[in-house]
Amino acid sequence: MADVLRAERMPVPVRAARFVLTLQVAFGIAGVAFSVIALASVGAAFIPLLLFQVAITSLEGWLLSRWPSRRKPVRWGAVAVEVVSAAALLAIVAIDGDVGWAGVLPRVLFPLAVVIPLLTPPAGRWFDR
Repeated sequence: MADVLRAERMPVPVRAARFVLTLQVAFGIAGVAFSVIALASVGAAFIPLLLFQVAITSLEGWLLSRWPSRRKPVRWGAVAVEVVSAAALLAIVAIDGDVGWAGVLPRVLFPLAVVIPLLTPPAGRWFDR
């Protein structure tokens, strides 16, 4: 008869980070769809922002697909992608001139909701195995 192995449950911070990353990918796909539609009316000046959005959403989706592997590069890759994403979005806000809390907070909240749980000790232990 086959032996049953008990798999270690994913800690709460890692599950929370995965949930928020899933939301980011879903909203990113919807955002890319709307951006492609808006591209027809805005013109070619919008293409770099669209490419950035596609790249970030693709990277987040790829990291999400690799999440169960529990490898360290997945954890640090997610942290790096979220930090770069937040920094780029803040730069876009600064260039647009909308530097108030209403413009900054939503763009930083989701990446922080992924980075902070991934930097906790339970996440480190889970991704080490």
